[in-house]
Amino acid sequence: MTMFSTLLFDLDGTIIDSAPDVCASINQTLSAMGRPPITVDDTKSLVGFGARALCEKTLAIAGKPGNEKDINFLLTGFLDWYRKNPSEHTVIFPGALKALSLFKDAGIQLGICTNKPEATCFPVLDALKLRHFFSSVICGDTLEFRKPDPRHIFHTLDDMGADASSAAFVGDSEADIEAAHNAGIPCVLVTFGYCHVPFDTLNADAIIDHFDNLDPALKEMAIAHGK
Repeated sequence: MTMFSTLLFDLDGTIIDSAPDVCASINQTLSAMGRPPITVDDTKSLVGFGARALCEKTLAIAGKPGNEKDINFLLTGFLDWYRKNPSEHTVIFPGALKALSLFKDAGIQLGICTNKPEATCFPVLDALKLRHFFSSVICGDTLEFRKPDPRHIFHTLDDMGADASSAAFVGDSEADIEAAHNAGIPCVLVTFGYCHVPFDTLNADAIIDHFDNLDPALKEMAIAHGK
C-alpha cells in the first residue's frame, strides 16, 4: 500500500465519467435557447475549468458566442437540470471503487478537489454513493479560486487537517496536474479522462491507464520522493 497518508482526487474524468450527463443537461437548456445541441465529445473537450467556462465555450460552438445574459441563462438552466438528473448516464470508472475502498481501509485519508460546482458535485456523489469515501470535498465555487491555483489544493488539505508533504494528487487534466505542480505535491495522471493536451507534455510523476495501476504507481512515487 502507498506510503502517502493523504490522497486528493479530481472527480469528473478521474473517478467518474460524467460527460454524458453534463452534455444532456447542457443540451436541455440550449434547446430552450433555440441553439443546436453539442455532442459528448464536444463536452469532453470543454470541461475541466468550471461551470461558467463550460457555458461560455459551449455557446461559442453552438451557434455563436453568448453575451452575459446568454451565459447566465445557460449556466442557471444547466445547473438546475444537472442537479435534478446527476447520474442517469454517469458511470464510475473501472477499478475506482476497489481502489478507494482499499485506500480508505488502509487508513489513508481521501479528499476531492474539483472544479465542479457544489450544486452538481454533491448530488452526483450522493447518487453514486461515493461521498462516504472522502473526508473533504472542495468544489470549484467553494472558494474564490480553483485549480490550477494551488490554493485550491492547499485549502482542501487544510480542511482535511493534512499536510502537503504527505499528499499526492490524482487527476485527468492539465488543470489538475498544473495545480499539483504549483502546490509542490506529486501527481498521477489518468489517461481515461478529459485531458485536452498530449499526456507527455504535462510532466506528471506517473501516468496510469486503469485504477488497478494506481497503488503500484503511488508506491513508486513514494520511493522516488523519499516517503
